[in-house]
Amino acid sequence: MFKKLLISLTTTLLGVSAMMAETAPVSLKWIMGENDAAPDRYSVRVVIKNVSNKPLDKNWYVAFNHFDRKMEAQGDAQIAIKAVPPNYFMFVPTEKYKDIAPGDSIVTDFLFGGFFLSVGYYPDGAHFVANGDIDHPIGMEIEFPVMNNPKQWTSEKRKIKNYPDGNYVYALNSSINPSGAKLEGSMYDQVFPEPKVINLTGGTTKLPETVTLSVKAEGLEKAQKYAVDKLAINGIKTSKTAKFKITLGLIDEDDEGDEYYELDVTKNGVAINGNSAIGVLNGVKTLIAVIEQNGGKNIELENVSIEDSPDLAHRGMMLDIGRNYTKLKDVKFLLDILASYKINIFHFHIAEDEAWRLEIPGLPELTSVGARKGADILERESLLQTYDGDGNPNSDKYSANGYITRQEFIDLLKYADGLGIEIIPEVDTPGHSRAAIYSMKNRYRKYINTNPAEAERYRLWDDQDTSKYYSAQGYGDDVFNVASEGTYNFMNKVFDEIKAMYDEAGLTLRIYHIGGDEVAHGAWEGSPEVQAFMKEKGMSSIREVQEYYFDRVSEYIASKGVLVGCWQEAALNHSEKYNERVAPRLGMVNAWSTNGGAARVPYTLANNGYPVVMSNVGNFYLDMAYSRHQCEDGLVWSGWCDEFSSFNAQPFNTYRSARLNINGGVVDLATAADGKPELKDKSMIKGVQAQLWAETIRNFDMVQMYVLPKILGMVERGWNAYPVWGNDYTDFTRYNAARAQYNLRIGLLELPRLNRKGANFHINQPGIIVEDGMLKANTCYPGVVVRYTLDGSEPTAKSAVWTAPVPCGDAKLIKAKAYYLGKESVTTFLFR
Repeated sequence: MFKKLLISLTTTLLGVSAMMAETAPVSLKWIMGENDAAPDRYSVRVVIKNVSNKPLDKNWYVAFNHFDRKMEAQGDAQIAIKAVPPNYFMFVPTEKYKDIAPGDSIVTDFLFGGFFLSVGYYPDGAHFVANGDIDHPIGMEIEFPVMNNPKQWTSEKRKIKNYPDGNYVYALNSSINPSGAKLEGSMYDQVFPEPKVINLTGGTTKLPETVTLSVKAEGLEKAQKYAVDKLAINGIKTSKTAKFKITLGLIDEDDEGDEYYELDVTKNGVAINGNSAIGVLNGVKTLIAVIEQNGGKNIELENVSIEDSPDLAHRGMMLDIGRNYTKLKDVKFLLDILASYKINIFHFHIAEDEAWRLEIPGLPELTSVGARKGADILERESLLQTYDGDGNPNSDKYSANGYITRQEFIDLLKYADGLGIEIIPEVDTPGHSRAAIYSMKNRYRKYINTNPAEAERYRLWDDQDTSKYYSAQGYGDDVFNVASEGTYNFMNKVFDEIKAMYDEAGLTLRIYHIGGDEVAHGAWEGSPEVQAFMKEKGMSSIREVQEYYFDRVSEYIASKGVLVGCWQEAALNHSEKYNERVAPRLGMVNAWSTNGGAARVPYTLANNGYPVVMSNVGNFYLDMAYSRHQCEDGLVWSGWCDEFSSFNAQPFNTYRSARLNINGGVVDLATAADGKPELKDKSMIKGVQAQLWAETIRNFDMVQMYVLPKILGMVERGWNAYPVWGNDYTDFTRYNAARAQYNLRIGLLELPRLNRKGANFHINQPGIIVEDGMLKANTCYPGVVVRYTLDGSEPTAKSAVWTAPVPCGDAKLIKAKAYYLGKESVTTFLFR
């Protein structure tokens, strides 16, 4: 099919090739039309303009990436859309096409399937290809005019619950930033996560510009280095002769755990003592957080005695670099931010359908093919581009391409360890494995004529497989052939090489994550090899095939003294015998299905003996949009997720972790646990973890925007698992007060701290209402500037500033934006 499509696009080699240059000869504008333009369809107008000085003949196409949708041109269109699965599309001239003169445009209307929700579903990765020359695409930017007709998201026909228009946001801001609200407690109450026991002892002690760091025990090098480095960043020098001392030492407090620490500030200095080296490091992080929140050197520290330790041992974040790549320097910056919040696990998702991101010695194709994405629809030496890029597999301008070398990974392991963070690598299998499969197909072609045994060594597929399936991301060729010995050779090889990297770094690979999620229904059913394998093994169901795979791979990993990690599917709804064999090998099971009836999943797993990491989709999926606003980046398939979603999570009372369902309806907390299994053993809940999947990530600014401040609620729940508002679910006054204090801590102290570090973060919208003809506005934090317009135009940094109620006259559409610390929000709309 792909060959026929390529041939059809390259039959005539005229005209356009002469225009091949660094800049594409056309521009592309994508104009969002109307939802419900036809039943279950939304409209899009595409404008392709000839920006060159020569006529544009028909021997070209413009490729782009888009989530899978039905797409149909309307009328006698001069261009059509052709799809090359998965998620790769082309605007191709039709027989109606007429050469476009310089400066002229083609305007084509399309109908797309479904309902357009937000900018997270816009296309990107556009590139121009002339004469089918897929080796020389030219990257293009797509112009997206502002979506200035918000009524289609707020109309009665398609009204979205909790759509953040002016009225909704005004009510929200009134709750989280009530008039006259002030931060409560001491400077130690304000840091994230909040220490458990804070006893102010009276008075203050000035922190001088030079201190002596005194280490009273061996093995505290990490805490010492962290203290020296962070003090220096904040303008505080260390010497051996300064009178003011910061002392680090070890203690032995029974029953308090390894992470326990005590922090004492007196007129004589600061003493930080912990039950272990990591406990001391925790105490240092608390001190640094207080210093940074309060401006650095020469601050007045309140004299205090703190006793503190976390409720949960696993406090993690997962970053997916498979779908879109995050560069190594940016990963390190992120790790530094996470470490400051005492996050101690970095779940590193390094392999996906879309790409493979870690160099594996002996398998160079994994990165020479699997880490490069471009316009080659035959996928000969690189993968087909998905999500982002410019069609060039060698380009580093976009997030499509890139990988981490072996030595870089070893260095990263050491860097993270110095921050008190353990990296858990994930190679997701047997589904989500298209990049590995296509890389090994390239290897097969390389060796089959000269060394057939080597060609077969890592064969991951069945050439005769006719299985028809469709994965969650739209793939029908992304599942390992679990009947092939090549699959197990591959898995063992990759594991051994990654373990060797840990060994060389001088670290222990404690958990190795092998995924196990979202194997599409229908996989293996058309594979002669798998069917023969099932007959040989006496298997009667495809589930048994998947169990065999996970059982065998986990057994090998466990034989090397390493625990296994997986997603919930690999541990859910299996036989007792399977559970008895597999559960003892596992170190973590990410339980993510926590909405509605699926909320029973985490405790079901825990009750079956599996170590559960609460990875709640409704609370901790960072790639979900902050709200239902059409201009907020992110997905919304599981509702939305903001800093209050994460704040609401309750690891030991998960049925009451969501206060709104995915459609925006209010959850009845009093009955939310009815009919669901109770947690038998709290020790089986190992921790909490936030997930950042990368479908919509395009750069590191977006990574930070999704994480900050959204992750701060998870930071609190990992350390303080029991909510401060208690177990009275009808006490909304207490809950709202706790939420408001949490919000003020973010806005008044934590965001300024992050801003000083050079981090990016998200700012929420202003609220606007009209009362008695007067425009009123409010904000999520004190000090946020609101700029507004009354004529329906987009607010900018030069628009009028709202400071007090102003008359609206007969304005029909009022818009406003929030500005804070150099960041701006999406636009708030208010119709009258």
